[in-house]
Amino acid sequence: MKCFARSCILSVSLIAPLTYAAAPDPALLGCWRAVKIVLYVEDGSKAEDTSGRCVLQFKDDQFDSTCKTSSGTATTSYQYQVVRPNFYAAKMTGSTFRTDLIGSTREYEYRIEGDRLVTSTAPQAKVLVPAAAAPRVETEATKTPCP
Repeated sequence: MKCFARSCILSVSLIAPLTYAAAPDPALLGCWRAVKIVLYVEDGSKAEDTSGRCVLQFKDDQFDSTCKTSSGTATTSYQYQVVRPNFYAAKMTGSTFRTDLIGSTREYEYRIEGDRLVTSTAPQAKVLVPAAAAPRVETEATKTPCP
């Protein structure tokens, strides 16, 4: 009987993280307008954008980033999965401007406070990121109606 109980507990402990990871966070779903994006560069400098020209649209297992630029619209698509509470891993699946990063994966920490979403790239020890990617990105966004 003890062996059976251990087997059940072991099975549940292995399945529970997989079940959690497969479920999207309903609070993320919808559209978020980036009101502040900060890219930290390896040389210690940073670039900041507060134009509000980028919108993230989260769906169950993918999200799109659409930014208006002086030369048109730039769109990047990602598959994502919540890997533990307040962290998701995102794999770039398509881009109209950074094709060299397609296939790369990053992990993001996120926090939702009412209609405000704050994200930052987590330390990338286990996740492969090309050298062309900024080492750290922080974003603040507000909930907005989807187009």
